[in-house]
Amino acid sequence: GTDESKVTQELVTKCLNVCKPKLCCFDSYKLESSCKATVGADECELFGLCEQMITDDGGVVKTLIELDSQEFDDENNAPSSSMELIEKEVYDACYFGTDESKVTQELVTKCLNVCKPKLCCFDSYKLESSCKATVGADECELFGLCE
Repeated sequence: GTDESKVTQELVTKCLNVCKPKLCCFDSYKLESSCKATVGADECELFGLCEQMITDDGGVVKTLIELDSQEFDDENNAPSSSMELIEKEVYDACYFGTDESKVTQELVTKCLNVCKPKLCCFDSYKLESSCKATVGADECELFGLCE
């Protein structure tokens, strides 16, 4: 979110632990070759927020201070960060990976609440006409997990 007080060294470390295996998804990461083709664009997309953990020189943010300078050097990121927030909200509400035991009524309800306004993005949704043209393909893509 926008609450900087929540950003701690512990958060940076946790984020890095989750993100590290998928940093190779990003072209800006220079420490190993791209894995986008083997991991798959869809899975790489789920780790979109991880790109903030890559330094300007293609390395990895390891400290809170490095992350802080990353975020505030890059003032042009405002529009994409709102898109990242949408993507994260969808991911947090709907993603269960391959573990179907995580699919609970609560998950279904949360996911539906997040997805409902954009279900019209999908051709498979027949209850209303497509809104992909008015919403825009980019925004519809952020709700990909909803399909």
